[in-house]
Amino acid sequence: MKKLILLSTALLTLSACKTMEALVEDVDSFNLPAMLPGHESTADALVHEGQCPQIQIMEELRSYDDFADQVDPSESTLISRVNIARFNTSCNQDVRSVTVDLKINFEGMLGPRGRGSASDKPFFSYPFFVAIADTNGKILSKEIFAASITYPPGANRQNYSENMRFILPVENRDQGARQKILLGFQLSPDQLEYNRKRIELKKEQEPPVMAKKIP
Repeated sequence: MKKLILLSTALLTLSACKTMEALVEDVDSFNLPAMLPGHESTADALVHEGQCPQIQIMEELRSYDDFADQVDPSESTLISRVNIARFNTSCNQDVRSVTVDLKINFEGMLGPRGRGSASDKPFFSYPFFVAIADTNGKILSKEIFAASITYPPGANRQNYSENMRFILPVENRDQGARQKILLGFQLSPDQLEYNRKRIELKKEQEPPVMAKKIP
């Protein structure tokens, strides 16, 4: 699916009265880091050369887990899970705009509660967003889309990809490099809390980094 989207500060502008502590379903309440000179590229934060914006998957919003009981989630009551696995992107700049082509790859998994019978074909539409932030981490605009996945009989894992094109208006040639494109799922408070606990548990289980002895 190819989507052509024009994003500007006049389109989908978020209310200025929202605060960083008011997060429920809006990404503008996250404490986003400012883009600093020399920001290193990682698997989830790709920095382009020239005048293109950075693209980053927000780790807390990378996974969408749906449970039969979201307040007391467990793997035995999992309906389905989907992750933003990776993305590919390219960028071109004109005099007054930056065009970003973005392909987002999703990996879906059906849980024990996802299928009523062997012949069922469960269908899920997972809401995800693309947001534009400035150098200070302030959200300028945001739009919500849907990743739609069907699980045929006998298939509990499915991949899905979304192709998009964003045209970002700019006033000068270096403005594009001073913006960031953020990706993540639109989560409920319970889903967000579950993701945060899972991230913290993963950190606790990671082996300590041993200091290298300098000869």
